[in-house]
Amino acid sequence: MASGDRATAIPWLERAHRLAPSDSGIMLSLAAACLGADNARAAALFGQVATKNDLREAWIGLAGARRGLADYAGAADAFATALRRHSVTDGAKAIGDLFARDSGAAGWCGLLGAGVPVVCPRIHGDVELRLDEYRVGNKPLPKRWAMARALTVTVDGHHLLGSPIDLAAISRLSGCVESWEGGIQGWAWHPGDPETDPALTIRGEGDRPVVSIVATDETISFAHNGALSRPRGFRVRANDLAGMTGSIRVLGRDGRTMLGSPLDPGAEQRATVAAARELARLYPAGPIRRRGPRWDGSPTAMQADVVGPRPPKDAKQRRRPVDVVIPVHGRMATVMACLDTVIASVRGPSRIVVVDDGSPEVDLSEALITLAQAKRIRLLRHESAKGFPASANAGIAACAGRDVVLLNSDTLVPPGWLERLGDAAAGAPDIGTVTPLSNNASIMTYPDPARIGPAPDRTATDAMDRLARRANGGDVVDLPVGVGFCIYIKRACLDAVGALRADVFAQGYGEENDFCLRARHLGWRHVGLTGLFVAHLGGESFGTEGYALRLRNEKILNRIHPGYAALIEVFLKADPLAASRRRLDLERWRKPSSRKQESVILITHGHGGGVEQRVITATKVHRAAGFRVVTSRPAADAAGRMGAVVGDGPDGGFPNLRYALPGEMAPMLRLLRATHPAHIEVHHLLDHSPAIYELVARIGAPYDVHVHDYAWFCPRISLVGGGGRYCGEPDARGCEACVADNGRLTNEIIGIQGLRERSAQFLARARHVVVPSRDAAARMRRQFPDIDVVVRSHDIDAAIPVPTPPGIRGGVCRVCVAGAIGQHKGYDILLACARDAAARALRLEFVVVGDTIDDDRLFATGCVFVTGTYKAADAVSLIRAQGASLGFLPSIWPETWALTLTELWRAGLFVAAFDFGAPAERIRETGHGFVLPLGLSPAAINNALLAAVARSGHE
Repeated sequence: MASGDRATAIPWLERAHRLAPSDSGIMLSLAAACLGADNARAAALFGQVATKNDLREAWIGLAGARRGLADYAGAADAFATALRRHSVTDGAKAIGDLFARDSGAAGWCGLLGAGVPVVCPRIHGDVELRLDEYRVGNKPLPKRWAMARALTVTVDGHHLLGSPIDLAAISRLSGCVESWEGGIQGWAWHPGDPETDPALTIRGEGDRPVVSIVATDETISFAHNGALSRPRGFRVRANDLAGMTGSIRVLGRDGRTMLGSPLDPGAEQRATVAAARELARLYPAGPIRRRGPRWDGSPTAMQADVVGPRPPKDAKQRRRPVDVVIPVHGRMATVMACLDTVIASVRGPSRIVVVDDGSPEVDLSEALITLAQAKRIRLLRHESAKGFPASANAGIAACAGRDVVLLNSDTLVPPGWLERLGDAAAGAPDIGTVTPLSNNASIMTYPDPARIGPAPDRTATDAMDRLARRANGGDVVDLPVGVGFCIYIKRACLDAVGALRADVFAQGYGEENDFCLRARHLGWRHVGLTGLFVAHLGGESFGTEGYALRLRNEKILNRIHPGYAALIEVFLKADPLAASRRRLDLERWRKPSSRKQESVILITHGHGGGVEQRVITATKVHRAAGFRVVTSRPAADAAGRMGAVVGDGPDGGFPNLRYALPGEMAPMLRLLRATHPAHIEVHHLLDHSPAIYELVARIGAPYDVHVHDYAWFCPRISLVGGGGRYCGEPDARGCEACVADNGRLTNEIIGIQGLRERSAQFLARARHVVVPSRDAAARMRRQFPDIDVVVRSHDIDAAIPVPTPPGIRGGVCRVCVAGAIGQHKGYDILLACARDAAARALRLEFVVVGDTIDDDRLFATGCVFVTGTYKAADAVSLIRAQGASLGFLPSIWPETWALTLTELWRAGLFVAAFDFGAPAERIRETGHGFVLPLGLSPAAINNALLAAVARSGHE
C-alpha cells in the first residue's frame, strides 16, 4: 500500500483478514485498500470497525466509501458521527465542506483536542454555540469543558453537521492503573482525541495533596487495547505521593475515576512488613523484645486451597430475610430489563437495593428515581463512580442483619429464583454462598464452562430455568469459589468474612473470588445450585480496557491467594458439575415435537473437510425427508477416556451428552434408541473408541457405510507411505512394514490383519457400502472381495458448466490449488514445482485457495500465494477472484472423490491432476482438464502446465 501497489496489497490483506477475522486493525487496513476500488467491500469493513471500536478513521472511511457508492445521506451521517464523537484533524478539515454540501447541511463543526471549536458555516446567519445550556463564544472553551455533556453549534437555529458534539466521548479516558513499588504505574489515552497526551490528577482522601501528571510514554504497548490505539504510559514513585496515605484516586480531565483506582499503593507493602515483624516476634533470635505495629490482618499471601474448620451450628446461622443488591452504572436498556425481572419476582420481606454508582446516563438515573418513588426499589446514589466492590459494600451495609444476593445489572432472573437460592443456602449451616448456572458464569457456565454462551432473552431464560429445575431440582455442588454475577451470601458468612475489598480490586473483577477464598479459610462452603438458571449478558462493563483491569486483578488475586489458578484448574479437570450439565442437556434433548419422529444417526469424525461437507449435505436431505438428524463424534471426557458426544445435527449443541465408551455404553444406547432411529450412516470412525462398532450393532437399526478414504484397511488412511509416495497397496506384511517405518495416523493400536478382519465383518453387516467413484469401489473390492459396494457420485459432473479453456492472464500462467494442502494433498509436489519455476524464471505462479502445512516455505519461493483458510460457501467465489489460468490437484493419494475438483470446475477452471483416483476418472469422463503421469518430475509438471495453456491460445 505504501508503494502504491494496491493490486498486490489487497490479496495479502485479505489473507490476513482470513487468518484473523476479528482483528480490527487488519479490517481497517483492508477497508482502506478497497476504498475507491471496491467501495461496497470498503463500506462493509469500515462499518464493522466503526460499530465495534468507534474509531474516527473508520467513520471517515465509511463516509468516503458511502460517497463512492452515491449514498450521500449515509456518507454525511458517518462523517457527522466522526465529528460528534472525535476531535477534529487536518484531514477532516479538508473534506468537511464536501460532506456538508452533499447533505445540504448549513455547514459543519468539530472540536480540537484543546477544547477549541472549529465552526465552518456554509450560510450567513447568527452562529450560536452552547456548552450544555450556556452560550459560549467561538473561542477556546472554559477549562472545565471536558466535564460538560455537549457543545451545540447552530446557524439561525439549524444544526451544523456534527452538532451536538458529544464532549464526554471526546474527553473519555481509556486506561488502567496499578500499584508499583509503593507508587503507581499505568497507561492512558483518549480514544476520541488520540493526539492529546492525557492529563491526570492524583488525589488522596480528604484534603491531602494533589499531584498532576501528563502521560507521555508512547513506547508502552497493550495487545487488547484495540486498533489504532495510542496508549501513553506513566509512573509515579512512592516519594511523589508523600502524604497520600490510604486510598488514592486517579482522575482524567473529565473528572472521572480511572480504571484500577481507587487503590492503596502501599497496602501490600505495609501488610508484608507487618507480617514479617509478627513472625519475628513469634520467633525471636534473642532476649530483646521487639517493638512495632502488630499485624493488622491485611492479606499478603493466604494459600488458596487451605480450608478452615467448619462454622459451628448455632443460633446465629438461622434462616434470615434476604435482600437483593444491584450496583448500577449506565446501560439503561440492560439495567431496566434486569430490574423488570427482579421486581416481578421479588416479594416482601425481601427488598431490592439499587446502588446508582455515578451513572453517566441521565435517563437511567431518572428512571431509578421514579422506581424508588414508587417504592419498587430502595435507591442509594454515588455522586461519582466508585466501582462495583464499593457499591456492593454500600448495598450490603444497607441490608444489616439480612442475607444478601449480589446481582449484576446485566442479568435476567426467572420466577422463584430468590426463594430457591435461599433454600439452597439453608441446606447446611456451613454453606456461605450459592451461585446458579448461567450462560456466562465462569465455572458455573452452561452448557460449556470453556465457552461463553449467547445471552438468552427473558422468555428463553425462563424456559431454560424450567428445564434446569426439572433436571436438577435443588441439587447443589461444592465449588472452590462462588461467581459474582449472582451470588447469595449468608449474613453469618458476611459477618465472619467482612466486606469486599474495594481498596485492592477497584472497579471490580476478582473481588468476589477474594471474598470466597477468605470465607474458605474460615471454613465456609460455596455451592452451585444446578437447578436454577440466570441469564448474564456480561463482557461490556469497561470496554476494551476492561481486559487490562482483569489482568491486573488476576495478578493481585494470585499474589494474595497463591495457588488460586491451580485450585480452579483442579476443579475444572475433576468437573463435578458434569453430571448436572448432562441432566440439563438431556432435558433440552427431549423435544416434545420429536417424540414420535424417526431419526437418522450420522457417525463421523471431528476434522471437518470433505467428510464434514458430506455430513452437512446428508443432514439437509434427511431433514427435508422429515427425519431428526443425530450426530455422534469422537470425544474424550475430563479424565481422558475415549468416547463419543451426541449432537443435534452437525452443529452439535449438546456438549454434555458425552459418553465414555465402553463404560457408558448403556446410557448412550438409551439416548440413541429413544430417538427412534430409522437407520444409521457411518461416515468416519477416526478417533472413535473401538467400542463404537458394538454401539452400532446394539442400536438395532440398519446402517450404511459411506467410504471417504481408506482408513478401513490403511492405518495411514490415505495409502501414502514413506517419502510422500503412494504405497501401491501392498499385502498385509508390506502394510505392517510401512506402518512400522512411517507411523500411523489413527489413534488405535491394532494390527493390519486385525483391522482388515474387523472392517470386513462390519462392512459385511452393513445394508449398503457406498463409495463416490468407480476407482474407490475397485480399491475397496480388492481388499474386501465379498462386500457389495454401491457407487453414488456426490455430484452430477455433467451438470457443471463447461470451464473456460486455460489461458495466460496478465502475461503469467497462474495455477490455482484449492483446499487444505498437507503431505497427502501434494504439498511437497507444490513446493518442488514452485522452486523449479523460480529457478528457471518461468512465467508461472501458483495460488493456494486455502491453507497449507507450511506457508512460509512456499512464500519463500516467490512463486506462491496462499489465501488462508476459507468457509466452504466462499470457495467458488474465492477461486474465481484469483484470476487463475487453470486449476491443479497435486494430490498424491487416490482420492475417493475430491470436493476441490468440483469447486475448481464451478469456478470456471480446467484442472490438471495425476492419473489415478477419482479425479482422473472424473476428468476423463467430462474432458474438463487433463491428467499427468504419477511420479512426473516437478520440471515436467511445470512444462505440462505451461504447454496446456500455450495450446489453448486463450488470453
